[in-house]
Amino acid sequence: MTPRETIAAIDVGNSAIKVALAKVSELITAAGDLSAGDAPVRYQSFPLDQPRWDQQICRWVRQHAGQATVSWWVSTVNHAASRPLKDAVLGVADSAAESAPDRQQAWHNLTFEDVPLRIKVDAPEKVGIDRLLSAYAASTRFAAPLVVVDAGSAVTVDCVRPDSDARPVFVGGAILPGIRLQHAALATGTEGLQQATQRIDPAEVAAMMPATNTQQAIRLGVLAAVVGGVERLAQEYACPDDDAVESLPIVLCGGDAATLSPYLRALHQQVPHLVCLGILDLAIQQCQIAPSGLK
Repeated sequence: MTPRETIAAIDVGNSAIKVALAKVSELITAAGDLSAGDAPVRYQSFPLDQPRWDQQICRWVRQHAGQATVSWWVSTVNHAASRPLKDAVLGVADSAAESAPDRQQAWHNLTFEDVPLRIKVDAPEKVGIDRLLSAYAASTRFAAPLVVVDAGSAVTVDCVRPDSDARPVFVGGAILPGIRLQHAALATGTEGLQQATQRIDPAEVAAMMPATNTQQAIRLGVLAAVVGGVERLAQEYACPDDDAVESLPIVLCGGDAATLSPYLRALHQQVPHLVCLGILDLAIQQCQIAPSGLK
């Protein structure tokens, strides 16, 4: 990658693909945090239940990248979705090469070895790359120790601690079912709740008070389970030798972050597009290390 290229940072999840598009030169010269509203980054989300979502992504990137060389840097936890997207991207690249030989596209599947973060778990190669990128992005914006919560189809609650030299270390975490998965479990596993569960919009949350009907009771139970799990883990992750620290600060991202945020009592900060930001951070770092380009 060189500063002359455009980067498409791709976060392939279980229900949607998030895309961040930016010129690398503008990322390098931009002042401040890339998560700020004035950052030179375009974001778009593409639900996987939409028809021809792979072609939609290619068209959107083509529309905004123009004739620039595009490098696709990809974080995926859903290879069934990333494979057809890769085929679509490389198919578009082959077609473009015939009409515009100077225009190129490259596809890079990111692995744990690409993330400049110390990883202290049993098998680093088996940790979801989205978890590592979120932890990396959070650690460049907030001081460790901290907790990184990605509230999507599953909710990951990961811990980043400072090492003896103050460098951040990913030390693992927990995975629990997200809001929609818990609703689905109630719908499929409990006959009496199936009809009520199907009518619930998980985004419509009730106050933490006793529910007066079945729909509210399900909504409250699911919300309390996720929020309670996140807050308990943030407390448990706090250093046991430091009585002054009751709970670690939380960096919150993911599709259900806005739903959870009003009900989290623990200190937290919402940072949208955290996985994509981690990918963009990698691009900036590589170009700063090797301005002529690092492949």
